[in-house]
Amino acid sequence: MKRLVLLVAVLFALSNVASAAIITSVDRLGGASGNKPIIGVYDGGTDPLRTTLADGVYMFSDRDYTFPTVPTDLVGAEYIQTFNSDKSRDGSVTYAVTLSVGCIYAIAIDDRFGNQQDMVDGIAAGVVPAGTFADTGYDLITSEGTPQALSVFATALPAGTHTFVGYGFGGDNNFMVMGAIPEPATIALLGIGTLALIRKKR
Repeated sequence: MKRLVLLVAVLFALSNVASAAIITSVDRLGGASGNKPIIGVYDGGTDPLRTTLADGVYMFSDRDYTFPTVPTDLVGAEYIQTFNSDKSRDGSVTYAVTLSVGCIYAIAIDDRFGNQQDMVDGIAAGVVPAGTFADTGYDLITSEGTPQALSVFATALPAGTHTFVGYGFGGDNNFMVMGAIPEPATIALLGIGTLALIRKKR
């Protein structure tokens, strides 16, 4: 049921996509440094690459992992290729994301982490109250040697700058990834209601 309700909202949103970018800037601070594909040399303040979510897109700015097959309902979302090396910067790296319009905003977390809801709540603690991001039931599957699943959490966010923190990472698990799906004003209440229904069903 939760997938069906979210699907209605997402499809309606995608049918009203404007040509202008939703994510106008991503300001990364306090991150790791290195020299890895696909971006090459980077430091703690290098901003991430951005793209559109689709089959075969690179997951990160600093790894050549991909998402071989993206769920159809998520194809076309604006996508931030975070730095996987930032998983070593627990609590010190931030991504300030500026949205030009209200949208459905998504954060995906590696399923190998224990309590994903707690992780997402920590990432978004400076943006929304705990529990606001809800598990959509969608997964993004990686192209790693042993494919890994990332669960997609989402909520409605207004236009403006929202700062997310790399919280609770480390070890061999993948860092968070993020993206935005349009939410025109005419469906704002539908988007909020959809996520409320998802939380109620859990």
